[in-house]
Amino acid sequence: MSRSAVKQHLVGLESSGQVASHAARKTGGRPGNLYVLTDAGIDLFPKNYSWFSRVLFETLRARIGAEGLGDYMHELGVDMSADAIPRLVGKTRIERIVEIVQIMNETGFVARVVEPEQPGGLPRVECKNCVYHDLSKDYEEVCRFDIGFLTGLSGTQVEHQECMQRGGTACRFKFLPLA
Repeated sequence: MSRSAVKQHLVGLESSGQVASHAARKTGGRPGNLYVLTDAGIDLFPKNYSWFSRVLFETLRARIGAEGLGDYMHELGVDMSADAIPRLVGKTRIERIVEIVQIMNETGFVARVVEPEQPGGLPRVECKNCVYHDLSKDYEEVCRFDIGFLTGLSGTQVEHQECMQRGGTACRFKFLPLA
């Protein structure tokens, strides 16, 4: 490739945020530029997270059993909710649910608040996508993470009313009344 063609490609990659000019290099002749991949550039390369996740889930399930894996995922969800708790402080239960949906959407869900089943009840959360779609086909214990996460955020038990992987049109979660 010619120098101008290379430069043109680098300018395009840089303007799209996939590479960044790092520093000029001394070459003994014409100065050279050093370009590095940005995080956006690295993200263009294929990853195999699904395979690695399957290895982890299969190993955990073999060691602690399906029920143990489900319990572990629930506890993990509760633990992961701790970082978002400050966003919920001082809000009513309904405002908390609205904020929980916002938190879910920030992590890749397509979630929304839906009406309660009965007048005076709490709104429910509905997700039109499953961020663990491939994993949850074979490892339904993954869904327990969401239940734990929602339980931790809401401070109440959560019922998984509908699941896309189990034939539902969405994943729907109901917040149970405080005891």
